Amino acid sequence: MTRGRPGASLALGGLLAVGGSQAGCHGGPREPAASTDASAPTAPSAPGPTASAAPVPGPRPRPPPRCRAASVSGSVHITPVDGTTLDAGAPTTVASSSEIPDDVWLELGESARLTSKHPHSTRETTFAGPGRFRTCVGHGEEAWIGEGGFESVASSGERPGAEEWVVTPVGVVRYGAAKLEIHVTPATATTVAKAEVKVTGGSAYAWTGDRASPGSPAGASPVKAPAMAEGWVALEGGRTLTLAQSAVSPPGELARVAVDRCTLEAKGAKELAFAVASPDASLTQVAPRHVIARHLARAACDVAWLRVGQLPPSPARDDFSATLKQAEIDWKTFRSRPALGPQP
Repeated sequence: MTRGRPGASLALGGLLAVGGSQAGCHGGPREPAASTDASAPTAPSAPGPTASAAPVPGPRPRPPPRCRAASVSGSVHITPVDGTTLDAGAPTTVASSSEIPDDVWLELGESARLTSKHPHSTRETTFAGPGRFRTCVGHGEEAWIGEGGFESVASSGERPGAEEWVVTPVGVVRYGAAKLEIHVTPATATTVAKAEVKVTGGSAYAWTGDRASPGSPAGASPVKAPAMAEGWVALEGGRTLTLAQSAVSPPGELARVAVDRCTLEAKGAKELAFAVASPDASLTQVAPRHVIARHLARAACDVAWLRVGQLPPSPARDDFSATLKQAEIDWKTFRSRPALGPQP
């Protein structure tokens, strides 16, 4: 089960941008002027293109660059996500300085460690086994943790406004410049899944997800998140937080709850996109709400994708995936008004 995701965080100034580009007209070399000398011989006409000639295909776009393994210790095996396969002859393990294939899970053995480096931002993140991870999801600054440890690498590719998103089965943590550790313990038949978050420098934000409740942070109560981070718990240096499912539930039920939450948040984000596009919209009021709604929808849908991806193949999982694909289209909506043009 593959899914694309942009890794960069939303910028308020991009809310009203309209995607797409216009192709310019390029003039070719002029034909020589026709001779006015009647005695000049007439050259035979060269065969030229006809209206029915097939267009010449242009060069195929180059695929986005992949993340690389900055360092590897121990065993790191590659497992394609459902519906995908590795290229013929491709390695099944990750070695230092090698590319990390798209759409794969990285299975780290006991005491294994892998540091991944993003090709554009150069941000580095470290994964510790035993565990199961995805890195650079959708070629963005986003990591998924099914199980195991995660560490940020300070002073690596940190840019103003850019964030790394870390998705767990019980919530999402995002940060711009922070030193933090996350350890995920998966659910069993008798225990709930947990994600323990520890921030020792900088600041981060945690979204607790559905059927997940924050534990008691060390020290004082959690820092209040700023207005643009509504729905998130703010964490600063020296603070810890535990995200955990509120009760033991079958994996299929946990997936259903997450899919329902994703659908709800995506619908809210889409409605606000319509409101932003309204001619009489108060952008100072609606635009910030739209940014917040998109953050929440992205977080909810990320958790849902991770939970659904952990289910065995079944018609129910296929239905969940179809619902999530539509929800992702909804929350990514920017505008509702039709493009200007001739009316019928």
